Amino acid sequence: MFGANGANMSSVPEHRLNRLAAIVEFSEDAIIGKDIDGIITEWNQGARQLYGYAADEVIGKPVSLLIPPDVADDFPQIMQKIRRGESIVHYETVRKTKDGVRVEVSVSVSPIRDEVGKIVGAAAIARDITERKRQSRKLIEAQEQERARIARELHDDISQRLALFAVEMEQLKDLPSNEIPIRLEKMRITIMEILSDVQALSHELHSSYLEYLGIVPAMKNFCQEFAKRQKVEVEFGTLNVPPSISSDISLCLFRVLQETLHNAAKHSGVNRFRVQLRGTSDEIHLTVSDSGAGFDPEAAVKSHGLGLTSMKERLHLVKGEISIDSRPEHGTTIHAHVPLRPDSGSKLAAS
Repeated sequence: MFGANGANMSSVPEHRLNRLAAIVEFSEDAIIGKDIDGIITEWNQGARQLYGYAADEVIGKPVSLLIPPDVADDFPQIMQKIRRGESIVHYETVRKTKDGVRVEVSVSVSPIRDEVGKIVGAAAIARDITERKRQSRKLIEAQEQERARIARELHDDISQRLALFAVEMEQLKDLPSNEIPIRLEKMRITIMEILSDVQALSHELHSSYLEYLGIVPAMKNFCQEFAKRQKVEVEFGTLNVPPSISSDISLCLFRVLQETLHNAAKHSGVNRFRVQLRGTSDEIHLTVSDSGAGFDPEAAVKSHGLGLTSMKERLHLVKGEISIDSRPEHGTTIHAHVPLRPDSGSKLAAS
């Protein structure tokens, strides 16, 4: 048997060896022992669950059985490090199951030594990170979609208005002198409107309110700016919100609010929305509702529409969830809730 760090275990009392053996055998992680030539010598239940092989199907066979051809070149380099007494920690790579399915894993490998300290093999711990990588890719895709939306706003709105402003400036030289002050005042109003919209777009990318004042002032300010810019009404209320919420939870809920209000303004067909941020003893809840057109939530999930992918992936990263109550012509309520961690503050306070 090998220890957690691949050390020689011959001097460990038998009762401790038995306890360690049980821990290794029933670990959810795949734990594999192999000799210095890469032949499998140990195989726990976690390995069986991850790779699909029973122990008697793989013990005595080369570990290359688990390695896809396109990453096979990495294995000799790993074994070279093991022979030098080095360890590899959280190396992300790909392995294959008995059925030929590719699995993304994080692998840590340590040398195994005999009684005299000679390196005779390696102990490898592999963890399936396929779902984590999938979630990360989906979040990146959602972020790219958001960047594309902002780029469109800059190109289709801001840049065109600036181009028109440049044309108006060029026309000033042909105006009678008595009309110039009137035109300049109109241009001043136009440039202030553009400046306001650029500032609002900037706040969507990064809210200084959120960073320095916290989630309640940030959400309140965003709702006010959004209502003014979109010419709608947004009722914002709070109840029992903790005085401090961790930055990652705050940012997540702030982005969900942004996405939800944008979608509501675009698709609901109404101009009044209600936002509530509410705390309980162990969770923080965000609810955004309207009485508009509504939609079929199942169809939206299947089509990955309404920014649901972005919201779901963000919430997943902070162990939160999102639910949708909507049907055509009967409005929509989107509810996000996130568990509070100890460092988020458990004392509730009205805000």
